[in-house]
Amino acid sequence: MPLSDRLPIRLRYSLPQSFRGRPWMAAGLAGVGSLLSQTAALAQITPMPRGGDVIAHRVVAGDTLEQLAARYLGDYRQWSALQSHNRVPDPYRLRPGSVLEIPVNLLRAATASVEFVHGDVRSRSLDHPGDAGPAKQTAVQKGQLLQEGDSLKLAPDSFVAVKLADGSLVRVQAESEVQLRQMRRKGRAGTLQSVLDLHEGNLEASVPKQANGERRFEVRTPTASTSVRGTRFLVFNDADGRTAASVDEGSVAVRSGQPGTLVHPGQGVSVTADGHVGRPRKMLPAPDTSAWPQLAEDASWVSLPLPTLPGAARYQVQLAQDAALNQVVRSGLFSQSPLRLTGVDDGNYVVAIRALDANGIPGARSLHSLRVKAHPVPPLYESPEPNAIIGLGQGSLNCTKVEEASAYRIQVVAADGDFAQPLVDASALRDCALPADALARLAPGTYRWRAASQRTLADGNIDQGPFAAAQAMKLARPPAQLSSDALQLGGGPGEGSRTIRWSGEEGHRYHVVVASEPGFAAPLVDTWVDQPQWSPQDLPSGAYYLRLQVQDSNGLRSNFSAARQFQAGSWVTDGSGQMLTSGDGTRLQRQ
Repeated sequence: MPLSDRLPIRLRYSLPQSFRGRPWMAAGLAGVGSLLSQTAALAQITPMPRGGDVIAHRVVAGDTLEQLAARYLGDYRQWSALQSHNRVPDPYRLRPGSVLEIPVNLLRAATASVEFVHGDVRSRSLDHPGDAGPAKQTAVQKGQLLQEGDSLKLAPDSFVAVKLADGSLVRVQAESEVQLRQMRRKGRAGTLQSVLDLHEGNLEASVPKQANGERRFEVRTPTASTSVRGTRFLVFNDADGRTAASVDEGSVAVRSGQPGTLVHPGQGVSVTADGHVGRPRKMLPAPDTSAWPQLAEDASWVSLPLPTLPGAARYQVQLAQDAALNQVVRSGLFSQSPLRLTGVDDGNYVVAIRALDANGIPGARSLHSLRVKAHPVPPLYESPEPNAIIGLGQGSLNCTKVEEASAYRIQVVAADGDFAQPLVDASALRDCALPADALARLAPGTYRWRAASQRTLADGNIDQGPFAAAQAMKLARPPAQLSSDALQLGGGPGEGSRTIRWSGEEGHRYHVVVASEPGFAAPLVDTWVDQPQWSPQDLPSGAYYLRLQVQDSNGLRSNFSAARQFQAGSWVTDGSGQMLTSGDGTRLQRQ
């Protein structure tokens, strides 16, 4: 998927009062304060802050620095660090209504784990989180623990799902780069404070609801931030800098430098490159995938027709090993049909598809179950050619060998027949060929045939791959073989055959073969004629053998006739017509 189709967003979760307490958020949320109080599950898109990472606490009567240090930092003895950061003149007198900042780097560090990884995903660990100093990159493995400050960079056709300590699941898509900027806990075992910096690409997050509402979950990009409370939603950013978001669960408060708007489940909103937030609109419905097959058998790619949905400009497609889309192995944006996903292994998958409208707002998602079974690959056809005519009892069906195959299966059905009930079904063929005698019992007519490869598994069972596309052929009876008695050897007394004739039909051609011995090891004549006759006048005088083959208008050929002996040349005769011989018995030939 092109990077321009991935939206940089920022996800943040915290209590509304925490939002109001942060200096960089206070002015921005003033216009949406009433919106925030209307929902317990919300997110927010605002310009990304550039200040330090702190938790804002609004002081209430009875608060002390020791209490706040114990609550947020898990150690009351760190009250002096809070006093120093906030420049509190008297630690025993905190003014109710004032705002204290809790530096996040004082909270206890948490870890995240890699739940699933596909493709080339690299992690980079900084010596000091937040530094841009020396770092090494390593291949990410399933089950790997990630620390605060670690970065993930994904190559094309890659995916990684990361589980945070509070159960939030972050799905990072291909061609993305994200840093786990902050992973801290409030107190000794308190709520998680998580901040992710998305430098490029896109991600999707599922954040479970939390009763006390003190958790913070935030994803930042250079242009926006989004804060989340128990919700699941998507955000895209196009090449023109336009942002679009849609909500599957929960609610999202969207803001970009001006009073925001609340987006409910089933709605989406777009933000122009200059920061104008549009009105929420209903998401496009889920695409209709009823025409999609349940089985894909092409080893080159998974090919599916794009649905036709009014208002759709393009479609986001994901191929995953699970319905929750936590194990994505292929993804992309498509605008032309068919959509194709390459290099997919055999297995059972779920295909997810959403339509994006002209503003880039993602619509509702459809899920489709798909089984891929493409191996062993089917053989290629060698002969006959498509739609060729085969003589009954003469021609065979031939295909290429496949390296991973140990045997082959060939089926034949009538032209309008169903392969569920084949007329011929030959399996465990050692060679990829169906001999002529297997077709001999079929009647003349039009048929289709197909072939599949079979391999032997380690346990001895046979695993069959998909059939190649069926190919048409026609079976016909070949012309009858000429009998040797049908030959008429023309010539007068004492003369050899001047013209040899036989009975024939219109449209037939004839194969004439002549040799000086009955085995025809070294033919003297091998030619085709269009008329049922042939003249041996160019042969030297002597005895010869001849055999004939007939080819009809379909190109089918008969078997050769039995050999027939004939004489060529002219001999000396007496008055009664008897041929004269020399003293040794050799016939005398006129010179």
